[in-house]
Amino acid sequence: MKWFKDIFGRGKKVDNYLVDKNNFIKLILFTALFSIIFINLYKPFGSGNWYNVSPVRYFIFSFLLVLTGILVIAFSRFLMYRFVRKHSLYYLEYALWVACEIIVLSGFYTLYTIAVNEDLHFWSMEDIIKVFTEANFNTVLVIFLPYSVSWLYFSNQDKKMRLKKMEMGLSKPETLVLQFPDEKGEVRFTVMSDHVIYLRAADNYISIFYKNNDQVSEYLLRNSMKRMSELLVDTPIQRIHRSYMVNFAHVVALRKTPVGISLELDQPNLETMPVSKTFASEVTEAFLRYSKRN
Repeated sequence: MKWFKDIFGRGKKVDNYLVDKNNFIKLILFTALFSIIFINLYKPFGSGNWYNVSPVRYFIFSFLLVLTGILVIAFSRFLMYRFVRKHSLYYLEYALWVACEIIVLSGFYTLYTIAVNEDLHFWSMEDIIKVFTEANFNTVLVIFLPYSVSWLYFSNQDKKMRLKKMEMGLSKPETLVLQFPDEKGEVRFTVMSDHVIYLRAADNYISIFYKNNDQVSEYLLRNSMKRMSELLVDTPIQRIHRSYMVNFAHVVALRKTPVGISLELDQPNLETMPVSKTFASEVTEAFLRYSKRN
């Protein structure tokens, strides 16, 4: 059951492609297109009997249902995008988020069904429960396929992009000029990338440890680790922990212990860097990539 814990346990964050803004848009458009075509062509789950109307009116009703659903999903993904800009989102939370989307969609479907069906009444709890139960079942079945296909597609595209970056990375120069801005976007510190050893977060500040005349110096910068990880996404400096980012050009060994993974750096008198389980796979991949390059 380790795979279940790794995926749905709160210790593993969702992959970035699941919370990417462009992928949100693709998911919404694909779900809308699939839903309107699938419902009208195949009338699944006995949906042809949901409303006793002509095919034209059925299309109009189904279009309104899909439009409502898309607005709900769009608003939900907007909130998710705002959330992940400041917080981490884990797989269990992502699953609960999707479940909430289904419940809200089912609520709208219930309202529409009772409103157009003369045999159903809003004051009848039995009618509401019956329609809402069917709505949950139908909603899950209708959106399951587009959600699943989108997930597989985004995962495949992400793997292709990672592979492309790895191939490009083997020929990219190691040394870059890095500019570190503060929380207001004003550049406060500029240094060559190969001089940076690691970054450590402390409250609202980032400590940048770098080589300076064969010694390790520290520069204190007011900013967040999340913004730093976004700024340094295409560099050898990558996040390994909630409070640490390490320049893999200075990593000489990856040590796996019963309590987790740690990194050894090429600088004397520096303790090993802890690696959290959240970043374990990414750290292993980065270590292999940069050790191969070196």
